[in-house]
Amino acid sequence: MLPIGDQTMEVIEYALNALELRSQTTANNVANAEVPGFRASRVSFEDQLRRAIDGGRMERASGPEIHGTGDVADLTGNNVNLEEEVVEMMKTNLLQQSMVEAFNFKSGLLRSAIRGQ
Repeated sequence: MLPIGDQTMEVIEYALNALELRSQTTANNVANAEVPGFRASRVSFEDQLRRAIDGGRMERASGPEIHGTGDVADLTGNNVNLEEEVVEMMKTNLLQQSMVEAFNFKSGLLRSAIRGQ
């Protein structure tokens, strides 16, 4: 966690780390779209993050969960759906951008406070 004891910054850090894992997992799914028997995975973290925020205790937030998609496989046993993966990549990218903007905004507030503005 960040040295600044600020829950907002901790939430942003947690979300960025989880989104990075989601991005890597989606890229792995795409890379294996033609591999017979490959089973796609997803990363979920929003419920864990929500519970930690509601409880006011980020240090108790469990890590992101990686699980299978449960999608139907093709004749080769592969269940990667490239359209879904592209949508997942776009959503993840937008969320990452939002978290970076939130981090930059919060950092700006802290800089202003330190300067006494």
